Amino acid sequence: MDLLQQLHRLNRKPMSNYTVECFNRAPHLQNADVIAYRTYVLKNGPFIDESVAADLLKSNKKASEVRLVGNRLFLAKDSKAALEKYNESICWAEGNSEDLGIGYANRSAIYYDMEEYELSLHNIELAKKHSYPQRLMPKLLARELNCKEKITNGHSKRVQRCLKLAMNVEVNPKRPFMAAGIEQKELPSYGRSMVAERAFKAGDVILQEQAILTSISPELKFKNCNHCSVDNFHSLIPCPNCVSVMYCSVECLEKGLKFSHRFECGIAEKLHHISYGSSRIFMGTRAFFYGLTLFNDDVQKMMEYCKANDRTGADPFTLDYTDYDPLEEFKIFHKAKLPTNKFLYEDSFRFYAAVYYSIYIKHPLVRSIVTTRAQKDFMLHSFLDYMRIIGFLIIGPRQNFTNQLYSIASVCNHSCDPNTAAATYFGQLKFIAIRPISKGDQILVSYGPLAREYSDNERRQAIKMYHFNCLCDACNVVQLRCKLSAAKKLPPIPYKHLITVQKLIEDPNTNDAGKLNMLQQFAERYVYAHPRNDYVVLLDIYRELLLTMFTKEVQDQLRAKANQLA
Repeated sequence: MDLLQQLHRLNRKPMSNYTVECFNRAPHLQNADVIAYRTYVLKNGPFIDESVAADLLKSNKKASEVRLVGNRLFLAKDSKAALEKYNESICWAEGNSEDLGIGYANRSAIYYDMEEYELSLHNIELAKKHSYPQRLMPKLLARELNCKEKITNGHSKRVQRCLKLAMNVEVNPKRPFMAAGIEQKELPSYGRSMVAERAFKAGDVILQEQAILTSISPELKFKNCNHCSVDNFHSLIPCPNCVSVMYCSVECLEKGLKFSHRFECGIAEKLHHISYGSSRIFMGTRAFFYGLTLFNDDVQKMMEYCKANDRTGADPFTLDYTDYDPLEEFKIFHKAKLPTNKFLYEDSFRFYAAVYYSIYIKHPLVRSIVTTRAQKDFMLHSFLDYMRIIGFLIIGPRQNFTNQLYSIASVCNHSCDPNTAAATYFGQLKFIAIRPISKGDQILVSYGPLAREYSDNERRQAIKMYHFNCLCDACNVVQLRCKLSAAKKLPPIPYKHLITVQKLIEDPNTNDAGKLNMLQQFAERYVYAHPRNDYVVLLDIYRELLLTMFTKEVQDQLRAKANQLA
């Protein structure tokens, strides 16, 4: 098997298998610098299968074929699969063609069946604006009337608004999306850390932040927005020039084109082929072009700044977000220190950086901006550097399918027994205290492994992937035993209260607000029992409820947005 075939196959395997197999035919590259990788790739590569990574051109014929598949899935009551096929059909359709309008109309039919009347109306409007044929218009107008009647008669899912997890504490005047009394500090062993300079109680929403950068895996290109990464609960619209990406709104389309997709349009299928199954690695290249845009496409100016400030250390808490400057935020990202110079997949990162380089450098826009040898070397090294640092800065589970980078939240460290829930939903994030936090405490979230969900060995293996040694009490056997011993000497949690909370959680007639209030009171009243099992089990239920409520909140926002656009 040659290296091209290996790469095509390996892109569909876990990263842990990548290095061993990928370099069977090129062992001399292992431990070489990234320039050597580039030389090898430019000479022998780019190691992509052109049969599956060819540029795709708009085609009404292809749009019609894909739409027919969607119709069959719709008749089979497989709404999600049909929706994805209609999205694909919309991508294939040529601009202002009947096929584009029909795709939107078919999507409106699915949303009507799903009782998402606001989304159905939005798609009806899109169909009207994009050459929906007059011969079919009566059917579309009848659906529009039915949607409006359903909403008027109280059948909208927005009638009973979901509970909002809004900021409920005093906010920082320079960071209005974050609680006052939280700062970055350097702590022994941890490095930069998020520390409370005042007390917080369970239920306090202490941060709500938008991602500065996102990426999605190619499997999601007909399901998620290519800019903000939101899933297709909202109505996606295609890039007008290619068949490879979609956006949740005109605003996201314009931002996506400005900050990244203009460098990707026309080569996106090749990039997708390389990044299959690992959106985090792809985000490293996207970070470079995001920064280049903020430097007004002046690669020389960007290169001079980055080389003079290479990983010198950064504190995003120094930024004034009332006068938001994305360039200053990007500079903070670039200066963030790497906690180690040993990387688990360094050979893979170098190979990926070289292969991405070989694709991007052929793009006419990139070629017109990145011209000198020094600038080309800078782009290559930036790809590698940003792949490394993003792996450390991402908050939450290291997902392969979607990843989001946050500036302030990236300071927060991991604990297998966190005091804060990190609720995320495709580019939006909230930190919510799940038990009392005292002045001077470090604010901690879980990056994935929780003490109650994994064995000690499983948790250590999971954390190993994040390139750090966990310092939390749950991983420190001595500290954990001391805390458990101390907790056992305190009054037990009344059994009747545990039963009351359990019944309330299981009661289908109790709304989210009632459950949330009860769990907040429980977390506050019995915090002395932490980390006893009867306390932490309820604490985990509380955390899961918060995550569910945040998902409902964002979905309600999407319905409201669709209602405004319809």
